[in-house]
Amino acid sequence: MDINEFQRALIRVDAPGMYTTIQDIGRIGFQQYGMPVAGPMDSESYLLGQALVGNKEPLGALECTVLPPTLTVQGTCIVAFTGADMHPTINNVVVPRYIPFICHEGDIISGGFSQCGVRMYIAFSGGVDVPAINGSVSTHTKAKIGGFEGRSLQAGDQFGIKAFTRHEVNVCDFYGTHKLFNTALYNRGGRECHEPLRVVLGEQAKYFTEKGIKTFGSKIYTLTVQCDRMGFRLDGPVIEHIDSADIISDGAVFGSIQVPSDGNPIVLMADRQTTGGYTKIGTVITADLPRLSQLPVGDGIHFDIISVEEAQEIYRTYIRHLHKRIELAHEQSLYVFKVS
Repeated sequence: MDINEFQRALIRVDAPGMYTTIQDIGRIGFQQYGMPVAGPMDSESYLLGQALVGNKEPLGALECTVLPPTLTVQGTCIVAFTGADMHPTINNVVVPRYIPFICHEGDIISGGFSQCGVRMYIAFSGGVDVPAINGSVSTHTKAKIGGFEGRSLQAGDQFGIKAFTRHEVNVCDFYGTHKLFNTALYNRGGRECHEPLRVVLGEQAKYFTEKGIKTFGSKIYTLTVQCDRMGFRLDGPVIEHIDSADIISDGAVFGSIQVPSDGNPIVLMADRQTTGGYTKIGTVITADLPRLSQLPVGDGIHFDIISVEEAQEIYRTYIRHLHKRIELAHEQSLYVFKVS
């Protein structure tokens, strides 16, 4: 086989992990029809994974939650692990994240409970081969669409990896040490995980009292067990409304912070509804959403209110740095490692 030509491979799910779904960048452009976007919770880790395996456009990958699946490869594929540190393994050998690896017939991909972060991504050259709905393979489990039968993976499932061509692939031996690798792409871990989440107040902030807004921007909130891909419900000091928490339903975006009548905020996430009828005090800025998506239940969250102008400058800087890291990941994709 020419190393640059890879035939369609199959992946068998031996154990599903805690909650593993197929995601790509999401269903863009269909919210006006009531279709949720879905897509990755941590888009930064997802995009870095796509670049590491040499995909020129965002394709289907696995989003693993807390515990990754155990997979058996049937054929040959190239994989990379990004996001939360679940100590990914190939044939029981722990391999570093942010490095592409080649897997052959019978190789087993697995890992352990996350040591830092909540969501790890497994990217494949060529992408996961499942039917697209509205131009996306992203799973939305509440609507039961996309991915593998609209649900999280189960033991016994089998899905394909598309055939692909790589114009340049250099296969290198992996000697079992992380010291060989440049860690510039690592984006999970360290004290930055617990820095404040920056928020821009919205038009509906006028529905909250001055005390309520001050409480929101100065108190600590705890991420409760009532959190999933649709929304993160927080617990903490009550955010006071002037009157009612109800509004005429309007659009919801990733990071919108709804405050229902009980005064506890809910941050809308990747599987959010397209519209919502609770007052939204503000929105978490784009640069902080990947970090928010990796916070575990029980973590404390502090919101830092910033201006629109500050948010725009942060966004420009963030996107500039992210593009540089994606370019670096594409350069890394030329050097694929194999576990002996």
